[in-house]
Order: sequence, then C-alpha cells, then structure tokens
Amino acid sequence: MTTDVWGVLTPTPNGVTVRFERRYATTPEDLWSSVTDPVRLARWLGPVYGDLVVGGRYELRMGDDVAGSPQNAAGDVLECDAPRRLVVAWQFPGEPDSRVTVDIRADGDGAVLVLEHLDLEEAAARGYGGGWHASLDQLDDHVAGRPVRAWDDLFAAALPRYRSE
Repeated sequence: MTTDVWGVLTPTPNGVTVRFERRYATTPEDLWSSVTDPVRLARWLGPVYGDLVVGGRYELRMGDDVAGSPQNAAGDVLECDAPRRLVVAWQFPGEPDSRVTVDIRADGDGAVLVLEHLDLEEAAARGYGGGWHASLDQLDDHVAGRPVRAWDDLFAAALPRYRSE
C-alpha cells in the first residue's frame, strides 16, 4: 500500500468531497473482487446485500447485521464497469444523500484504488474521512492476507487528523 494513506477533504459547490488514493499489492481484478464480491466485502467492510449491477440496490450493514438498522447505508448502483469503476448512491439515515465512486487502475505490479465520497456536509465529511481511512486500512489487510484489524481501533487512530483539517 502507498505510504501516504491520508484522504483529502475538498470543498465543492455541492458540499465536501473526501478523496483517497491508495496503492495495493494485488491485481486490478483481485482488488475489484474485493470491493464488489459480497463474500469478500464482508471480510473487511461489512455484510452487503442486494445487487451490485447498474440499476441494482444494495444495503451495507454496519454494526449489527440487521436489515433496516439505523447504522446501515443503502442506495442504487449508478455505474458498474468491471474491473474499473463503481459508482453508488449513498443513503445514510439522518444525512443528505451522497455518492461514492471507486476507480481502479493497474500500477506496475499492483493496483491503485481511488475512492471519493461526494456531496457531503462538512461535519459528515470529517467523520467519513476517518471511517473510509479505517475501512481502506482493513482492505489492505484483506488483500495482503493478514488478519483484518478492528475498525474501531483504526477509526479512533485516524479520526483526530480528519477533525483537525
């Protein structure tokens, strides 16, 4: 994985965008599988239900694996171009709708993942900065074949930096 793993928060006319660019020691196809295969997603991000195809609807269960939980994100799949690009609507209880894009490209003997979470309110963007940071650290553990570290610990370590930006 790249050494500069910190995300960048950028104001836009529609809110704030959180952007990460990380390099992983795997192929683009394996990285794509890690971010779109529900079995693999459950190992590092959380259980995902639904169809990750254009027009499909998904639910990411964070915390308790219970349908309709207030800790779940859901939305429609807006774009899906394997193994390069995934765009989903992001609906989280109590927040305005936003979007998440994932772009993957080959980079030498590895692959680069660019994740952007767009159209966020500033306070939410800071929290998502810490949250995506922790989740992408877990993705690195997963693709490297290491035990996946606890999200809560990774989030607690990363969040202060995003709050101070």
